[in-house]
Amino acid sequence: MTLIEKINEDIKQAMKDRDQLRLDTLRMLKSKILTVDARGNLPDSEVIKLFKTYLGSLKEAMELSDSANRREAVERLKSEIEIVQEFLPKTPSPEETRKIVEQAIIDSEAKTKKDLGFVMKSIMKINNTVDGKLAKEIAEQLLSE
Repeated sequence: MTLIEKINEDIKQAMKDRDQLRLDTLRMLKSKILTVDARGNLPDSEVIKLFKTYLGSLKEAMELSDSANRREAVERLKSEIEIVQEFLPKTPSPEETRKIVEQAIIDSEAKTKKDLGFVMKSIMKINNTVDGKLAKEIAEQLLSE
């Protein structure tokens, strides 16, 4: 079952369950796909890229809402983020991410922070589900030592 098919099934289920937040979030995900391809004929890899971008914008909105002290908005965004993450591949834990970064540094033969771009490229070759922000922070720590 492709991601678009899964979303369609989940939309039907959310309607039956009268879960408005889930329904709204799933419809937004579907609209992201249909914006790129009106028929929804995107490969799952492209759909995942779209969802990762959307997830990033949700996280950014949550941070802004948190800094503006809007608790109800933060809670809603947290719920939306959880729903979007259901459709994304599992990201490695911080410990696993550290091991991946260490391997990428060895593979790219990086010595200083100037080599960070090569390290990030190597990380994505090893495992493209890694949280890029966390991986960059770990790489900067390791390269500064």
